[in-house]
Amino acid sequence: MSDTAQKQLQNAHTFLSLLSALDFAAMAELMAPDFKHEFCPASLPAPGGKTIRNKEETLEFFKHAWEAVFEYIKFLPPMDIIQGNDAVVLHVKSDGMSKSGLKYDNEYMLTFRFDGEKIVGLKEFADSKYVTDYFAALHAK
Repeated sequence: MSDTAQKQLQNAHTFLSLLSALDFAAMAELMAPDFKHEFCPASLPAPGGKTIRNKEETLEFFKHAWEAVFEYIKFLPPMDIIQGNDAVVLHVKSDGMSKSGLKYDNEYMLTFRFDGEKIVGLKEFADSKYVTDYFAALHAK
């Protein structure tokens, strides 16, 4: 594996660790200025109605979601890792808790795209049934 490929894999892991730690400033350092975050699949309503967010919008979204909704979310070690040319795909689960005490254990496929060592894109595929049921239950509390 090339040095760049190793750094890309490390940066994908680091991104999730920093998100779990709510270290948005350090996350921003991993992201390219033209970074884009996309929620998938299309059948899942995107939070806030916005499917694609730029770097600043993404950081603000994560900050707001974590601070407003969740007590914590930690990403568990990947169950599967696929790496290609300037791309890393991680299959991960989360261990989380809402501020109202509702457990949040979602499952994701995260596709990171790179330009060199900087993350230029992240496609987030969540378990759409779980997300729909979870937020319906959260709003019913």
